[in-house]
Formats: sequence, structure tokens, C-alpha cells
Amino acid sequence: MSLYTTTLLILDPDPYNSIDRLYRRVIQQAMHVTLPTGCLDIFVARPPTRFRETHFVVAQLYKISAELKQLENKEDIDVRVLLEGVGGFDIGDARNRSWEVVAVGKSDSKLLPVFIAEQHSSWFSPALQIIILPMERSIETSSRLPSLPSDEDGSHPPTEEGPHLGEAGLVIDSTDEEGGDLDDEGEEAQYPIVALGGTFDHLHDGHKILLTMAGFLTGESLIIGVTGEALLQNKKYKEYLEPFPQRCAAVLNFLAYIYPALHATTDEINDVYGQSVTIEAIDALVISGETRQGAKLVNQERTRRGFHALKVWEIGVVNGDANDQWAGKLSSTDLRKREFEKGELAKGQGTQQKLE
Repeated sequence: MSLYTTTLLILDPDPYNSIDRLYRRVIQQAMHVTLPTGCLDIFVARPPTRFRETHFVVAQLYKISAELKQLENKEDIDVRVLLEGVGGFDIGDARNRSWEVVAVGKSDSKLLPVFIAEQHSSWFSPALQIIILPMERSIETSSRLPSLPSDEDGSHPPTEEGPHLGEAGLVIDSTDEEGGDLDDEGEEAQYPIVALGGTFDHLHDGHKILLTMAGFLTGESLIIGVTGEALLQNKKYKEYLEPFPQRCAAVLNFLAYIYPALHATTDEINDVYGQSVTIEAIDALVISGETRQGAKLVNQERTRRGFHALKVWEIGVVNGDANDQWAGKLSSTDLRKREFEKGELAKGQGTQQKLE
């Protein structure tokens, strides 16, 4: 069996169908043909237009991929979820990429004619090998509904047809009691200028989901505050933190790949505010659940300065929950710990060899 450095997997998931049941096997097979140090791009054709559904699809695909990478002992495969038509990314962009093979589940093979036509329209695009993968039968649902059913308390109950969207960890509530403007799902709209912040050390799936959904909301410019030295003093395994320029480059390279038309910039932040309180034109702020208090402080400071409050969109922490202090979440600390342990193991082996 041939192994490829770069694999494109095209799929057409529906948030009202079980993504795990339908696509776990397909993603696993795509990993089988990808080198352990290669790249697997998952191209979502016809992604949902609403924030909640898109967040769920993106988070589920990264979650399933992370589980399979561990199962297949291919944890170094770089998985990227691409959304058709968002941020300037289209299936026709295949001719500008370096994919070596395109894989598609049998039920999604109807997507291939457009892809092949786009490929043939380019003089510079070599013919790609195409692999049709077996997949589970789809559970028929009524349609791609415009919104998800809700209980009276605002939760989203699981159904026989599809998964519980609460699994993605997304919390979208009404205006918060302290004057912050935590957005509800509302009418989907892109904001001209969106901001978010983070350390972005050892860019992992949680970061990718955060950046993907921030870009989903952005019409023109995305401002990313990257944590500077002043806020990193108490980080565990601090000596294994990536340098600031490296973290910025990882963020910008990822965004340039998934959203080629998006204008993204990075800026060093050494407090909770960053440029979110100095640039009045910013429209929205994207946060993770663990930084909700920081969003409140930002809007309080903007109000004090006479700026409008920001719309706040919250991205669920992957594999974690506020009730257990975010235990089990995707963590840069864990990645730094692994580097520390590898270093200690190497030192131990070196000492042993000297003794022998």
C-alpha cells in the first residue's frame, strides 16, 4: 500500500447525522494511506452556515481525528479542517495545493466531478490519484434544518437521528449579568474586524478550532493577540515554550492555509486587554470558556473608554468541562510536558550508555 505525504479527504457531513458513526472509518482509512509525519486535510463540502452547527462539525472532526491518531500511532500527522466557501477556500483551490491523493467516502463520491473538473482546468495541476472509501450507511433525516431544537432551558437534547451538539462544549448564552455582551446564535453575520488572544504554544487542535471559528466570523480582518513574556512567568515547563516569533508564525501560517482571503495579524499582549481596548473599530471578540472573565473585563474597559461593547462568541474547550476545572482538555502544557519527559529519557539513556 502506498503512503502519501499529503492526503485530501473530501466529505459532506451533516450535524443532524452522527458524524462519528458515518465518518470515523473513513477518516481512519485516510490516515492509513498518510505517512506518520504527513498531512491530512479534511475538506468539508457545503459546511453549515450557522455558527453552532459549524463549530460542532469542526470540533467533531478534530476530536475523531485526535482519537484515531492515537489509536493508529500516528500522532504527528497534521490534520487541518477546511471549510468550502469560507475565508476564500474553495474546492477549486486544489490546483494550488500539494495534495498527492484525494480520498472520498462512497456516499460522498458525488462531490468528485466538480473536484476533477477544477483539477483539469489547471495546466499546472498534476492528475491526482483518487481513492473511494467504504463508509457506513447514512441515517436519513428530514433536511438540513435551519436551527437546532432546544429544551426550555436552552440545552440541545440528543435525538435518534443525530448527536448531541452540546458535546462540542459550545456555550452561547444571552447577555451576561455584568454588562458584557455574550452573543447568542442570532442571525449569522460576519463582523468586519474580530479579535482573539492566546498563548498558541505548540499549536494543537484546540487552537485550530478556536482560530477556525474566529475566521468563520470574520469578514475582513482578524487580530490575534499572542501572549508575551510578562504573562508566561508561571507557565509549567516554561523552558519548553516556543519562542514568540515561532508561535506567531504558526498561527499566521495555519490561517493563511485554511482562509487564504482573510487578513490576519498578530500582536504581542502582556495583559488581559491587548488591542481589544485600543482599537475602537473591533466588532467582536472570540474566547474559550476558560477566558470568559477576561472578556467581561475587556468590555468594562471599553465602556470606560467610551467604546462600544464587543460581541462575544465563546468556543467550547475541547475534551474539557468547566465543572472539572477543564481537566482532560487539549493542552499546550501537556505537549511541553511530553518534551520534558523525552528530554529526561534521553538524558537517562545517555547516562546509562556512559556507565556501560
